[in-house]
Amino acid sequence: MKRLAEQNFYKRLGVGFDASPFEINSAYKENNQLYHEDSLVTYSLFSREEREEILTGLKEAYSTLIDEEKRSQYDQSLMECGILKEKRTPHDDRKRFRLITSDSKNSPGNTVLRMRDELKARATSNTVIQEILTHEVLWGRDLIRIRDELGVSLEIIAEMTKIRTIFLRAIEDDEFEKAPSRMFLKSFLKAYAQSIGLDADFVASRYLKTMNV
Repeated sequence: MKRLAEQNFYKRLGVGFDASPFEINSAYKENNQLYHEDSLVTYSLFSREEREEILTGLKEAYSTLIDEEKRSQYDQSLMECGILKEKRTPHDDRKRFRLITSDSKNSPGNTVLRMRDELKARATSNTVIQEILTHEVLWGRDLIRIRDELGVSLEIIAEMTKIRTIFLRAIEDDEFEKAPSRMFLKSFLKAYAQSIGLDADFVASRYLKTMNV
């Protein structure tokens, strides 16, 4: 295996230059588990110091590639070095999520939980989403921005929550009257937030403040 210093961040994670945020996050989690000290697969192959070096390198690569601005700057540096001939456009995660949900006949519950975990990790590392969540009041347009940052369509959320798209769209359009009642609106909000890895109670409470603004 090449020394970390000789590997670009994409090679460290084992992804292509056009890898989507979902693929980057998945690759990081898989590699992190593989080289963790509890891993039986690589236990006898590396010393503790080597594992720490590898894990630090993986974290460095992940923190750069998962951040859109940092990744753009890094890609530019690769182009200047001749490693990357032209800037690649990341895959659209919407297609990936569609494939995951359509392939969940055997264990739909596990699939939804896995998707939530992936989205939660991405939301936590996304600076735009974290800035939005500092707002005292959350509007429908804020939820749309968060969903767009995560690359999840409203149809996917409908599949995950079993809530009709018309109600989910009403939430994003701040059309409170389309919900059967305030109680239903709150439950829909919590299901929406939970499906994309956000704190359900936090999002619901911040959004419901819009009804009094």
